[in-house]
Amino acid sequence: GIILTNSLMTASHAAGKGSVPDAVFAVLQKANAAIAAIGKDKVVNASIGTIYDENEKFTYFSTVLDYLHQAAPEEMMNYAPISGLPEFLSSAIDQIFQGNQPENTFAKAVATPGGTGAIRHVFVNYLEPGQKALVPDWFWGNYRTIAEEHMRSIETFTMFDEENKFNIPSLKEKATQLLAAQDNLVIVFNSPAHNPTGHSLTEKEWTEVIDFLKECAGDKHKKITILLDIAYIDYAGEPQATRNFFRIFSGLPENMFLAIAYSMSKSFLIYGMRSGALVGLSSSEEVVEEFSRVNSISNRGVWSNGTRGAQRLLVDVAKNPDLKAKIEKERAGFRELMNKRADIFMEEANDVGLKTFPYQSGFFIAVPAPNPQAATEKLTADHIYALHLKKGIRVAICGIPTYKIPGIATKIKSAL
Repeated sequence: GIILTNSLMTASHAAGKGSVPDAVFAVLQKANAAIAAIGKDKVVNASIGTIYDENEKFTYFSTVLDYLHQAAPEEMMNYAPISGLPEFLSSAIDQIFQGNQPENTFAKAVATPGGTGAIRHVFVNYLEPGQKALVPDWFWGNYRTIAEEHMRSIETFTMFDEENKFNIPSLKEKATQLLAAQDNLVIVFNSPAHNPTGHSLTEKEWTEVIDFLKECAGDKHKKITILLDIAYIDYAGEPQATRNFFRIFSGLPENMFLAIAYSMSKSFLIYGMRSGALVGLSSSEEVVEEFSRVNSISNRGVWSNGTRGAQRLLVDVAKNPDLKAKIEKERAGFRELMNKRADIFMEEANDVGLKTFPYQSGFFIAVPAPNPQAATEKLTADHIYALHLKKGIRVAICGIPTYKIPGIATKIKSAL
């Protein structure tokens, strides 16, 4: 369609907004239309990041459903405090670190509607208007939307080198360039179980990244914020093993800040209940006090307060070992299911010589492609609905039943 540069009624900065529909939901719509037309047996819906079971039904934790059914009306429907239920804030911190909070650090939390709200707050409160956040060139497209919605933008570094290793030299180069142009650096990491590749940084890589950023923080005029998006952490492996890397964040200088975006959407499969938290971590108590104050006021000014029922769920999980164990058992089952699906896909990819990025865990596998849009259109002819990104194709193995996985890698290979 034609993009109007002048608007009909909106303010000038809103003109042309949304002229490109949201990519994920556009593909999902096409997949659903195909299912309606030819039946779901013939369609592979590899578009959206929600877990579907082996019968392709939306899936959830029955423990969570039972919990919500018995919840008191006022816990489901009453207001939550602006910054979140106090016990929710401490439970979120406990749930994130599970005993791995870095030494000599202060942490505070603010409730947000999912990870999205947390990312929004960091872009707005830790970057000046017009500044850029640094993200890898493989990233959740909504980072860009959130930045642009708030008069910020995105700069990318090359995520993988020729050997498919995490490309720290590119990160260093881009961070250095940005710091030459602006005093605030916000750098986004979505690890472990990165969307869209399923990649996780190793502890060695984290150490190298943090050492470099500490060097940058040697210039006291600079304010360096690591935004760590851990939406998928609970699908990256055993809770303890996936959290060891947090300990590396001890001893940060005062002008270096860790902001963690935590989502209940994935961890508890309550995507539509919009609940998450932004946790701020610093060696300075003053910095986390400021964090709490500033982001609580942002809550008030943007969405007022969050979903009380979801917050109460996290509190009760933290207090009730039996409830926690039941949910963790269900979660482990889904983690195994996704690992099984991924193994089948990756083995076939290997057999047919389809290059993918290093997948360790999570909801997605990514395939580099010179012309992603043309390739996904070819796949559509085979009734496979995957997401085309700038540099490749994202396959949401979380939603594809195991019996449909064989053959997909081969078809992608021929579509390329």
